[in-house]
Formats: sequence, structure tokens, C-alpha cells
Amino acid sequence: MLATTFKWFTGIWLGLVAVAMFLWVPAHEGLGNVGRIVIMHVPTGWLTSVAFLFSAIYSWRYLRHGRARDDALALAAAELGLIFSVLATVTGAIFAKVVWGTYWNWDPRETAIAALMLIYAAYFALRTSIEDRQRQRYLGSIYALLAFVAVPFLIFVIPRVTDDTLHPNCAILNTPNCQGIELTENGRIIGTVEDFKVELLGIEQQADLTVATVSIVSNGTNYTLKPSFNRASNKPETIERLPETLRDVQIKRLVGEPGNQTVEIAIANTGNIGLLTEQRTLLTFFASLFGFTLLFFWLWWLRADVLDINEQLVQQGITI
Repeated sequence: MLATTFKWFTGIWLGLVAVAMFLWVPAHEGLGNVGRIVIMHVPTGWLTSVAFLFSAIYSWRYLRHGRARDDALALAAAELGLIFSVLATVTGAIFAKVVWGTYWNWDPRETAIAALMLIYAAYFALRTSIEDRQRQRYLGSIYALLAFVAVPFLIFVIPRVTDDTLHPNCAILNTPNCQGIELTENGRIIGTVEDFKVELLGIEQQADLTVATVSIVSNGTNYTLKPSFNRASNKPETIERLPETLRDVQIKRLVGEPGNQTVEIAIANTGNIGLLTEQRTLLTFFASLFGFTLLFFWLWWLRADVLDINEQLVQQGITI
């Protein structure tokens, strides 16, 4: 009875989240309707880490106590971790297609999650290649523990040690580093400001004015703008409006001499940028996180029970 109630509660809760995501949450000012996908993308990415953590914990418990139930829980958690990582990757790819025009960019975060999925795909390949149940569990548990060592590095560390990323962190929270990026004529010419891809196409000198030609991708559309900076007054001169948004694009700072100049491109705004700074979006996001967490625990326990039943049938000489 309790399991049935839990199942129905989880289903209804996630159904209400889906309705709220499309009918209650407003479109994101910079991302448009595609910004809603963050409400699903972030929880699935978060639960990927949680699932692999539980897989490591119960693998350790199996190595310590030798209980088949612990191995079943470890295997079920790893399976769900891989499923959630695929969901996070697919939703992220949909976002990338709309905003940047391509499903895959080999961004550090995309590359890291791809590597993580390969690591755990190898875990399942290892288990299926071993016929002896005890040996399968033992080696699988050791592998799961070693595999989890890579999780914090691939999900949390590596994507943050480089600035060469298109991952839209500003779609979640609006922080000071979302306001501008330094691009150089003979150096780095591409990056992101907020959730926009910005590319420096060239710099032109017009008397005291320095005019930067920049390409900005917003909602999958490429715009070419020409903000300028007055070297005499050391202030922005021409401020360009990014079409279909409330964004003003300007050169906030200029460093260097002609031929080797660095410009800081800023995208100012008159409203909230961070998707989760909007109250209805924030509430729906937490509701989604709660709902997906319930879904994970329900599926995890259910899958472990199925694995236990399958093991009992195997011991009786019955194969499915």
C-alpha cells in the first residue's frame, strides 16, 4: 500500500511540475522558452552524481559484508546514474542546438559527461563478461569504487578549471562574472557572456574611437554588432542593443595598442538574468528536483528488488 501511494504521489508530482514548467514559468529573457529546460536538465545532472555515489557506497558495503542485496543496490544505482546522465546530456544538447546551432560542441562539460558515461558503460560490460556470480560482484564492486573517484573531477572540477566553456552557468544564477569577457585580437577571440556566445571578428580604429565587430549568438540566431570605445574619454561610445532582448552590448574596457588590443565585452541588462532569480522558476525548479529525487529512490529500490528476484530464479535454475 505504501509503495503504491509513493508511486502515485511521485507521478502526480512530476506531472504538476511539467504543467508548471510550460504554463506557469515565464520565458527566460535571454534564452526564451528554451530556458525552461534548465528545470529538468539540472536535476537530472545532479542525480547522476547522487546515483553514482550510492553505487560506490553499496559497492563498498558489498566488499565489506558480502551481501547480495548490497550488490543489487549498487548495480541498480549505477544503471540509474547512466540513465540520468543520458537525460542530462540530451536536454543539454537540445539547449545547445537552439542557442548555439549545434547539438554538440565538445565543450569541457560535454566532454567530461561523455567520458563519465563511457566509464560506467565499461562497468556494465565488465559485469556481463563474467559468468561467475561471486566474481562478477567482487570485481564489479571494486570497479564501481574506482569509477566514482572520477565523478567529482569530471562533473565538478574539470569543467571549472578552464574558461573555455560555453556551458550556460548564468542561466541558473546571475553572478558578477556573467557580465563581461575579455577578448584579444591576437589571442582568445571567443567565449561567453551570460548565456550568449560571443566572438570577436575584428577591431577597427576611427580616430579616437575603437570599434569592435562582434558576433553574438542568442536563441540560435547570430547577430553582428559594432560597439565602440572612446580612447580619449576612456568610456564606451556606441552601445548596441541586442535584438529581441533588453540587453545593451558595449566595450566596457580597452587595453593595449592597435594591433594587439584587448576589449572587455559587456552585456548589460535592465532585468533579471539568472533563470533561478525569478520566483516562479525557482519554486518550479525545487519542485522538479524534489520530484526527480523521489523518482530516483522509487526506481532504485524497484530495480534492486527485480535484481534480487532474478538472482533467486537463477539459483533455482530458472533463467529469464
